[in-house]
Amino acid sequence: MRHLFLALPLLFAPVLAHAEACRAGVVVRLVGEVSLARKTGLFPPFTGLQICQGDRFVTGPASIAELRLRDGTLITLGRDSEFVIREYRLYRDRPNVATFDLVKGAFRSITGLITRRASRYVVHSRVATIGVRGTDFWGGYGLTENGFDVVMLEGHGVYVDSATGGHVELYQSGQGTTVMNGAAPAAATIWGEDKVRRAFATITP
Repeated sequence: MRHLFLALPLLFAPVLAHAEACRAGVVVRLVGEVSLARKTGLFPPFTGLQICQGDRFVTGPASIAELRLRDGTLITLGRDSEFVIREYRLYRDRPNVATFDLVKGAFRSITGLITRRASRYVVHSRVATIGVRGTDFWGGYGLTENGFDVVMLEGHGVYVDSATGGHVELYQSGQGTTVMNGAAPAAATIWGEDKVRRAFATITP
């Protein structure tokens, strides 16, 4: 019996490790067809599902998914999108880390407590990287042909780095930029109402 009790921690270690990895947040809203790829397989997510590091969400046409992370950050994935929770860690004694991959489509992020202290909040796409200091912003494909767009809706600032080494800062609500493949981000400009409306349409079912 003594040997059985000694073995129990070893038996449950993988389960506990998996539980720890699935404390990034929770799925709060789903519309239409949404699938989730996880190490354990591919399945349709459901509201209330705990989010794991490494989760890959894929939305279909006229479909969206809303994810709420532990710090209160709300991420809305638009239609025909693919988004990966690459790493999400909250610390007491060192900077918080949140990194994501936007493979295709569009998303909106309203950051929570994570950026109120030292943190690294980054979204990678195939042509650019978005860094956030605490804000409400949108990023995605589809507004500009062959381009990747980013707009800061409100908050404390967003920076966009392209794969070529270009860099632009968005300081003002309504400022946006476009990154073409192989080029530096365009200078920050205030978006017109029509472009902002088209951006919101990508995250509306």
